[in-house]
Amino acid sequence: MPYLAKSESPIVSARRVLLMGPPNVFKTTSIVETWPRPLHMQFYPGERGDATAPRDQPDLHVYTWQDDPVNKTASGDVVNQVETLTWEILGGKHGPITSFAGDGLHKYYAAILNWVTGGASGKGEEFEPRLYARAHEHFTYYLQRVMASPVENVVFTCWDGKEVDNPDLKSGGPSHIFPDLPGKMAKRIMGEFSVVIYSIADFAARQPNKPVPCRWQLLPEGKVWGAAVKAPTQVVMNLPIYIPQSYEALKGALEAAYAKAQAKS
Repeated sequence: MPYLAKSESPIVSARRVLLMGPPNVFKTTSIVETWPRPLHMQFYPGERGDATAPRDQPDLHVYTWQDDPVNKTASGDVVNQVETLTWEILGGKHGPITSFAGDGLHKYYAAILNWVTGGASGKGEEFEPRLYARAHEHFTYYLQRVMASPVENVVFTCWDGKEVDNPDLKSGGPSHIFPDLPGKMAKRIMGEFSVVIYSIADFAARQPNKPVPCRWQLLPEGKVWGAAVKAPTQVVMNLPIYIPQSYEALKGALEAAYAKAQAKS
């Protein structure tokens, strides 16, 4: 039966998350240190964050892309190899899995765009703008298939970027921070996740021999509009704007917000 009628609203969980932010704000580190294990981390072609993932932990599986130093891999082969590995991981071929992490999702979009443009985008050449639509569709297909898998936890990371509020204004106008993806996908991807988080690191406040103060932003505020939790209004009203960079902190914040909303109803 495709449709289900439920008497209660489902609780938004931390099981499907997009973690967004600039480089070097501990997106990958927070996944390595706090996401439930066994954890399988697939780093997309061109992503360099794998340096923060240790290789000596039996319940952490790291998959990195290595370019052929002599022959450049065809763009279609890149997409095929990435997705073949993803389906193998999600299907348990590479061992037990509780969490899947796709690191550098913006880099994978670039690989898809290079493929659908016949290599033109990767060379900086012009191509038909309508090909963005094809890239959007395949990118969304990949995301939705991963999200629909039976794996308990799925988390992706991507960089941030500025998006103008009104693209019809020739002068650009005011802008806000969203995921760093081309065209309409920067905002469309917000609809694919129930939880989108913005990662922040305050390097200016760092003390000698102490960790950099860092946090996650859960809701739109200030220049950041690329943060959101899909939940009933009364639940969102009980969410904090900022939490520590931790899976358990996210899970706890969501559960507490639902509990407070129920207590007031």
